[in-house]
Amino acid sequence: MRAPHPTLAFWCERITYRTLDADDVADVSRYATTAPAEAIRRIRAEVRALAYALPPIERHRALSWVDGGGCVGAMGALHRGEPCGFSLSHQGRWTEWSVRPYLEFLPDGRAPIPVCGCPLDRGTGTAVLWAPKRTVRST
Repeated sequence: MRAPHPTLAFWCERITYRTLDADDVADVSRYATTAPAEAIRRIRAEVRALAYALPPIERHRALSWVDGGGCVGAMGALHRGEPCGFSLSHQGRWTEWSVRPYLEFLPDGRAPIPVCGCPLDRGTGTAVLWAPKRTVRST
């Protein structure tokens, strides 16, 4: 039997705090996806939905992230296997979105299982499941 091949997935969270002090959680949303574009699309949709009620400066910052370089940079980070996020204040609350890459695999066609503590190779974005030990020679 062949060992299951791990795939890169993305853990997404949105946490809204009742105050700007970020000490009392009002709402939490979590989901996983295997596509960086889906993770960023959902953040963009949620930020855009909040934008109409934001003060002008915060609205400009939010829409600049949604329609500009912020979401492009976030997408690039996810493709490199790096986490990304965005946060904003609205109506006296504070909301944070974060996306973190992780590895998962499907054992025998069952539900995905995360591979915890498995680092990613920065060059290829693939799992580093083992590495040869370095030989150190003393002189």
